[in-house]
Amino acid sequence: MFTHTNKQYHWPKVSRKNINGKRHYVDESGNIYNSVTRVVNDGKDFTDWYQRLATQYKVSLEAAEAIGNYVKIQSGNIGTKLHSLCEDYLNNKPIDKSNIFVEAHFENIKDRLDDFIKNIHGIEIQMFSKSLGLAGTVDCVAEWGGVLSVIDFKTTKKSKDESWIESYFLQATAYSLMWEENTGEKIDQIVIVFTGEDGSQDTIIKDKAQYVDRLHEVIDTFNKQNNIV
Repeated sequence: MFTHTNKQYHWPKVSRKNINGKRHYVDESGNIYNSVTRVVNDGKDFTDWYQRLATQYKVSLEAAEAIGNYVKIQSGNIGTKLHSLCEDYLNNKPIDKSNIFVEAHFENIKDRLDDFIKNIHGIEIQMFSKSLGLAGTVDCVAEWGGVLSVIDFKTTKKSKDESWIESYFLQATAYSLMWEENTGEKIDQIVIVFTGEDGSQDTIIKDKAQYVDRLHEVIDTFNKQNNIV
């Protein structure tokens, strides 16, 4: 059984809204926020990956891009279902084992959840930051190894080099800043828990201070490129 803190948080309400085909968030005052996921991934270059797919499947670069986009959609669907399963498990509810692929991912990281997560402060919470102009949904805020942390669950095909996943650290950093802005509680530790289709698993723990300046650079670049004041 997982323990949950008795603290009562009163979260400002925010709802999702598609604007020009892009996900945004709107608070009760009508203020619009960009999706943190979109911002930290903006401009990511997938050319090398598409070229590897073209070589692997012996197809044109255009066909490889279509394959890549399909893979991203399928991975996103599995990731969403994994988040739901982890949410139920951490809330001490029965878990849905109807999807064998999602269950395999879950079983891959279950021991880490059991061993390291304590005193849960929140799960799947929609938050926003007026100072950052961003909003999103944090997977879990809890103590990891005794330290209050932003914890994010990620599915992947195989282990990835850290240079490929800077956006994950930026996203978790943004959530830690949103949490502090809304609660006054400072979170310094960010934790990314990976489960791979190849059976690999990994946990990367970082100090969010490493990524605050870089996050602001990414936000500034995004705002300039999209004429956001």
